[in-house]
Amino acid sequence: MHNRHAALLSADALPEDLLDDVVDIFKALSDGTRAQLIYLLTRREYNVNEISQYVSVSPSAVSHHLAKLRATRLVRTRREGNQIYYSIDDVHVGALFREALYHLDHVRRNLSDPSQPVEAQLAATNS
Repeated sequence: MHNRHAALLSADALPEDLLDDVVDIFKALSDGTRAQLIYLLTRREYNVNEISQYVSVSPSAVSHHLAKLRATRLVRTRREGNQIYYSIDDVHVGALFREALYHLDHVRRNLSDPSQPVEAQLAATNS
């Protein structure tokens, strides 16, 4: 783990500024269209017109959602000629999204927490 995160391991609560940033990230992801955009962008980069075909939202609306995602550093842009391509900002964004999907898979399949001791997992499956 990075040294800059070491203080968080011993903290009883998140510092207010960090808490605000975490809330902003989850707010940005709380919209279905924006969550779909992040999902698409974890697979490859797209321009606005390509994205709008996948999410059945106008290019204007896609641009609006992408601006919110850029403001929270969840996506970034790359210009190629007159086209702007969007991708997730870094691997952490993709990992965050995949973890949410893994969590949902476990919840929907009523699976136990793999970090629990084996005895607790067996007890949960037998109850």
